[in-house]
This record gives sequence, structure tokens and C-alpha cells, in this order.
Amino acid sequence: MYKYFLLILLMAVFLTGIAFAQDEGDMLHESLQQEHQRADENEQKVRDLTRKAGQISTRLSDIEHDVKYLQGKIRKQERFLTKIKENERKARQDHFALEEEKQRISLELTGLMQTLWPVHLQNVRARFEGVDSWAMFDRRFNWLAEIYGATSDKLNEAHKNSVKITKNLEQQRLLEVEAEKQLASINKNKDRLLGNKYTLRKNLKTIRKQRQDVETELTDILSTIEDLKYQLQSQKTKRFSLYKRTLPWPVQGRLVAGFNLRAKPPVRGLVIRTANGANVQAVFWGKVVHNDTLRGFGHVVILYHGYDYYSLYAYLADTFVRNGQEVEKDEPLGTVGYYPKADGPGLYFELRFHQKPINPRNWLTALK
Repeated sequence: MYKYFLLILLMAVFLTGIAFAQDEGDMLHESLQQEHQRADENEQKVRDLTRKAGQISTRLSDIEHDVKYLQGKIRKQERFLTKIKENERKARQDHFALEEEKQRISLELTGLMQTLWPVHLQNVRARFEGVDSWAMFDRRFNWLAEIYGATSDKLNEAHKNSVKITKNLEQQRLLEVEAEKQLASINKNKDRLLGNKYTLRKNLKTIRKQRQDVETELTDILSTIEDLKYQLQSQKTKRFSLYKRTLPWPVQGRLVAGFNLRAKPPVRGLVIRTANGANVQAVFWGKVVHNDTLRGFGHVVILYHGYDYYSLYAYLADTFVRNGQEVEKDEPLGTVGYYPKADGPGLYFELRFHQKPINPRNWLTALK
């Protein structure tokens, strides 16, 4: 009767194991697909951010070129303005010198007039007094005329130069105003470009930080993809069928009864007598698909190893695993309990392929 319960349980576990395996494989494939999609999205983000960073770098390069060009214009304009101010300073010096010359000529002319005017008046009154001849009169008249003419010419020349320098000063002033205006305009453009440069550098820093974050996330995603690939590959490479005659024994002890389907009743597994409290270990990588008591078999743990292979561990005193847990090869599953056929502490161990028991002796490393 108990064997029928065990058969029904194994059939249920078989179906559950297949569902677990299918679900696990489907979940791994779905996760892998999702991670690939995330990786593609992040790669696109990296490309977009790299393109934006390149555009900003190009704009920064253009701005730096324009700033250097404007700085050159500013230096040139400043030299031009300095030259204008120097010319204006020289023109003012010349203007002051001419004004002083004009003042000097005016003073000389005033002194000369003060000297010559009485002589002129005397000549007008006396007319020809003291003039012995026409030649003397002519000489006196010409002498006075030359003095008057030379003085008048000198005064006119000084006045013309003063007017010319005044116009030059006004022209220099206008040039200075225009040069300062141009300089202010160039400086304004330079300041605007420097402001744009600061904003672009700030944006570039932000974009580079975003790209670094995305690249870091992409690295993590690629690492996850590799892990998922490894898990899928592990499912393919950890094939139970490839480890025939290499599996470790589930517990240290002495074999009491071996696999014998012809016995009455048939023995579908191994009966192993052990020391009290001995640890029971998984013989292969797998997933816990059953961890509960079963009437007539005590506490039973069943592992699904993929590709329709199962291992069963019965008459356990306690267990260290839970349903759905993945276990490693040689990982402790629990401790042995009392096993009637072993007449003390012991373990009942089975291997099954699909729903049929298979001889563990053909799979374990050696018989004990």
C-alpha cells in the first residue's frame, strides 16, 4: 500500500519537477531576453549621449576658436585705441605749443606795433620831413610794409595751424569714441561667448556623467546577461546522464540491501545503515521539489536534476532545505532518522528516470 503512495507521490513530483524545470528555463530565457532588451536600450542611450557630447565638444571648439579670434581683435583694437590716444596726446601737445607760439607772436606783434605805430604816425604827420630823397622814402615805406606783412603772415600761419590741430583733435576724439565703442562691442561678444562656453561645459559635464552612469548600468546588465547565459549553459552542461558511475554516495554507512526489482517485495533503491545523526548529501546539482513526510517512508526529500532525473532520500530525522531551493552537489540535505529495515539509523535512497526507478549502483562511484 505504501509503495502505491510512493508511486503516486513520485508521479506528482515528476510532473511538478517538469513544471519547475520548464518554468525555470522559461524564466531564464525571459530574463535573458529582457536583459538583452535593456542592454540594447542602454547602448542606444550611450550612443545618443556620445553624439550629444560630440556635438557639444564641437560647439565648444568653435566657441574657443571664436573667443581666440575676438581676443585677437580686442588686442588689435586696444593697440589701435592706444595709438589714437597717443596721437591725441601729441596733437594736444602740438596744439598747446602752437597756442604758446601764437601768444608769443601776438606779444611780439603788440610790442612791434607799439614801437612802429608812433613812427608811422610821425611819418604821416611829417610826410616827407627827414626824407632827403625818394629812395629813402621808398626804403622806409618798404621796410615798414615788410614788417607789417611778416608779422601778419606769422600770425595767420599760427591761427591756421591752431585751427588744423583743433580739427585733428576733434577727429581723434571721434576716433577714440568709435574705437571704445567697437572695443565694448567686441568685449560684449566675448563675454557672451564665454557665457555660452560655461553653459556648454556644464551641459557636457552633465552628459558625460549621464553617459558614465548608463555605461555602468550597461556593464551591470552585460554581467547579468553573462550570469544568465552561464545558468542556461549550466542547465545544459550539468546533465545527469553524463555523470554515470561518478556520483558520490548520499551518506556514509553500510549497504544493507541493494536494488532488486525481482525481490518480493521489490527493492527499488538502496538501504543504507548509518551512524546516528549522519548527514545526508545531495548526489548531484538539483532543485528541491518535495520536502515532507510520507506515510511509511518518514520524512522524504526529492531532488529534480533536470532531463527527467530524480533522487529520493527517505527516513530523514530533519532537513536543512526548503521546497524550490536549488542545491549544489554534496550539499547537506538533512540528517538520518530511524529506518526499520536498517534496524536503526539509516537512509533509503532511490534514483529515478521519468517515473521508473534505476539502479543506483550503476551511478555511484563504488559499492560499499
